[in-house]
Amino acid sequence: MSCVSVLWTVLSVLFTGACSLAIISPFWFERVPDPDDVSSDNSSFVAFGLLRFCIKRNLESILEMDEWSDFKNCKFYSSFHGIPSLFWKFSVVLYGIGVLLLLVAILLAHISCCFKKVCKRSVFGVAGVVQISAVIFLVISLVMFPLGFKSQFVSQHCGLTDMFNPGQCSISWAYTLAIMSTGLLMLCPVMARHLMVTTPMAKATVV
Repeated sequence: MSCVSVLWTVLSVLFTGACSLAIISPFWFERVPDPDDVSSDNSSFVAFGLLRFCIKRNLESILEMDEWSDFKNCKFYSSFHGIPSLFWKFSVVLYGIGVLLLLVAILLAHISCCFKKVCKRSVFGVAGVVQISAVIFLVISLVMFPLGFKSQFVSQHCGLTDMFNPGQCSISWAYTLAIMSTGLLMLCPVMARHLMVTTPMAKATVV
């Protein structure tokens, strides 16, 4: 077990955790009321993500907003069919596949670090392929999400919207986290490739 393999394992766990946090967060895009104009027409806080959404109406002051408190009270969409955009449905499926593949890669990383007898080149090679596949699924999912801005749900809460145009809504921290985590995840397949090349091949044994 080398320092590089330990670093690869740690980074794989961290980035997978970040991607998992992002998918359950509703704060992908949000509409924050103007603090200088919290009127009846501009008094609602709205946030939405792949699986959850938040709507807080009739704010009398911008100080009433508390994202971390509201996070616990945000709702899941009623069902998969209740997700308001076809593009978001595809995005959920692709993102979910990506996270599952990352979990498989973590299992392989655990095997490579904890079981010396199976710390072979093939483990790193397979893990690298799994991780690059996961990154591809995640990237497609993240690019597909803004295509759903044309849905009635987004238009209702964000004003005049279109594909890649969120109207009065703006990007929030969870979507940024998903993008950054996916970008940094690209380092992991590179490290897995390095480990595959530098790890000696297992010697054949005769029984």
